[in-house]
Amino acid sequence: MCKTLVSLTAILFMLSSCARKEVKQGMISYTIGYQLPDSLRSYEAYLPKTAIVYFKGDSTVSIQQAGPEATTVITHKPTDLVRVLLSSPAKKYVMDYPKNIQAELLPASTGYAYAATKDTMTMAGHKTKKYELTDKATGVTSEAWFTKEIKVVPNYLTMVFDTAYGVPLAFTTKQNGMPVTTKIKEIKFEPVPAGVFSTPAGYQKISPEQFKNLQPEN
Repeated sequence: MCKTLVSLTAILFMLSSCARKEVKQGMISYTIGYQLPDSLRSYEAYLPKTAIVYFKGDSTVSIQQAGPEATTVITHKPTDLVRVLLSSPAKKYVMDYPKNIQAELLPASTGYAYAATKDTMTMAGHKTKKYELTDKATGVTSEAWFTKEIKVVPNYLTMVFDTAYGVPLAFTTKQNGMPVTTKIKEIKFEPVPAGVFSTPAGYQKISPEQFKNLQPEN
C-alpha cells in the first residue's frame, strides 16, 4: 500500500512538472484599418488589411499580406532578434535589425502614459479594459484595450506597449504619421506550423541601411 502511494505521488509530481513546463503556442489574427487623408486614399488598396501572428514560447512571427507582397517579422525576445522578410514577385529580402535601430520598425512612440477608464468590452472571448494613452514626447493621445485573462509574448505589432497592463487586443498607433487601428479577430492556443520561425530559402540578405538605399529605386 505504501509503495502504491509513493508511486502515485511520484507520477502526480511528474505530471505537474510537465504541465508547468508546457510552452504556450498558438495563433492570433488581427484586422487593420487606416485613417488616411483624402490625398492618400487611393493607396489604401495596397496596404495590408489583416495580420496573422504565430507565437511559441518567446518567439513570434507576424505576417502581413497585401496582394502579392508580404512583410514577415520574426522576433525572439531573449536574444532581441528582430528579422524582417520582404517578399514580392520581383525580389525577396531578409534583414536583421540590431537592438539600437529596432525603433525604426515600431509604431512611432517614445513611451506612453497610461490612464485607465471605466470602459470594458469582450473581444475574442476575453474581457478587456480600455486605457487612454498619451505619448510622452508629443502629447498625442490614442487608446488601447488590454486583457489580463491571457498571457502571450509581445509580437511586432504589440512590442511598444507595457506588458504590466496585460495583452493589448485592440489599439491605435501612428505609423508614418498616420493613425492605424489594429483589432484582434481571433486567438487560438494550438500547435504552430512546423518551420514557421525559420527563414525560407531564396531570400537575399541585406542590411537595413542597404534596403533604405534600394527603396527609391523600387
